[in-house]
Amino acid sequence: MAGRPNRSASLQTVPLHAVEPDPAAVSLDKVKAILAPLDRAQKSKLFELVQAGHLEDDQMTVEVGRLIVAMLNGPRTEHARRIWTGWFDPVMLRTDALMLAESRPPGCMHVVDASAWWFALLPHLRELAGRVQADIADRASENPLDAVLASPAAAEWAEELRIRSLEILHRRGAAGPLLATANAERITLLRKRGLAGVAPLSFGDLAMLDAMLDHAPLWKGAVRPRDTIGILHIVSEMAERGAATGGGADGAMHYALALLNGSRDPDQALALHGLSPNPALVEAAVGHVQFAWQCLRQKLEDLHLGRPAPPQLTAGETVDRLQERAFRWYDALQGFGVERGGRNWAAVSAAVGRVTGLVEGEVVPVLSHRLLTLNASSSARPLIDPVRFINGFNHRLRRRGIAASTNPWLTAIGEHLAGLFRQIGAYGREDALSAMAELCELAEETGYPIEVTAIDKTLLAIAERALRDGRELSAAESKLIERVVTVATEERRRCRWWVSGELVSLLDAAQQRGIGPTPQ
Repeated sequence: MAGRPNRSASLQTVPLHAVEPDPAAVSLDKVKAILAPLDRAQKSKLFELVQAGHLEDDQMTVEVGRLIVAMLNGPRTEHARRIWTGWFDPVMLRTDALMLAESRPPGCMHVVDASAWWFALLPHLRELAGRVQADIADRASENPLDAVLASPAAAEWAEELRIRSLEILHRRGAAGPLLATANAERITLLRKRGLAGVAPLSFGDLAMLDAMLDHAPLWKGAVRPRDTIGILHIVSEMAERGAATGGGADGAMHYALALLNGSRDPDQALALHGLSPNPALVEAAVGHVQFAWQCLRQKLEDLHLGRPAPPQLTAGETVDRLQERAFRWYDALQGFGVERGGRNWAAVSAAVGRVTGLVEGEVVPVLSHRLLTLNASSSARPLIDPVRFINGFNHRLRRRGIAASTNPWLTAIGEHLAGLFRQIGAYGREDALSAMAELCELAEETGYPIEVTAIDKTLLAIAERALRDGRELSAAESKLIERVVTVATEERRRCRWWVSGELVSLLDAAQQRGIGPTPQ
């Protein structure tokens, strides 16, 4: 009948019964949810148990095994690249600081460098890399990738990739194109890592790649030692093995340089030089001196001059720590035979000179301006540590015979701070003692201590009020009150027959707090 709904057609769109979920899929989802919180070691152990047949159902053994493998392997797919770069694992830098060195020490093979070299070599390794990729991917579909990469088959692939890479590097005319391609690829990798201003790879870096590939079997599988004794032991052992196989000590030295670039520790450098004096270690020491002083310079520019330093350069280290490392490397130079006026001294002198020139020519003037524009409503506290740092820095320079002014702070600064001290006392502020104590501390650091006298009744009253309040005093406040009590006591001793009431009241409050001598 016209206009009557077609019920048969509408019924055809409605399922007559619900679709039952696949029990196996549901079970695997439950297993995945249980496995998700486990760490990598726990998943690996569980995989071993599954492979050993601890699940009664053969089908579930296969499915759960594949699930664990997928969770362990994750999205990693560039297996050939991983096998090739594995040769550099024991010597590769993974922190970014030295990438920003204006003059990189020798032996720096960064993870970005290794990847760039791989992409430069890949067009020449295409067929071999494809076979490696396919074989590893096939094995990794049934086994954890870490186990596959540690297998004898992977070791054979790694060796073939190494030998073929050396053949490519030794081809006539290959160096220029390889270097250009590596640098082009490296720019992209550096950008992804957030690194800018990094010096390009050089022919020297290409020669280092050649040498490292040549010596890589010497350190294959080596674990980086944690202390200097362990470093000396493994480097000595490598040198002996290298000599026994006809490779000499070059491989051990490349490994030693890599460890040094990782630790940046001058004591370890001196120990390695004592074990095996080598021009490469001297060059490395000079490079690390330059870099340590570069880090200090750029940190000072960041702190005081508004020139931001790359965060990777200092990795959050304080300026005091950077200063300590810079002077430690400077002091270590004598142990490497680097003397003033010698062949390597010019580079060291230039690095130190840039920092001393920066401090004297820019940082001190900036801080001086801040000191001279300090007013009664602003805190002196933020200026104390920077002024103290400059004083300590100049003291270290003088101890080492490096020119530095005796006192870089103008006499006008002392006069200004003394005027502020009196001004704050006259304002009657509640925090007057704290503000005046900070000014005293700052004035002492600039070399112009503020005079405290017993005739300053305002100061006596401020000190007495703080003593009678009974509150806990800061170190700076305690020091100022002790100075006031000392001059008050001396005034009382000098004028036995008459002293002001304010002075007597202060000394009484001090006695109750156990400050100053007991009156006789």
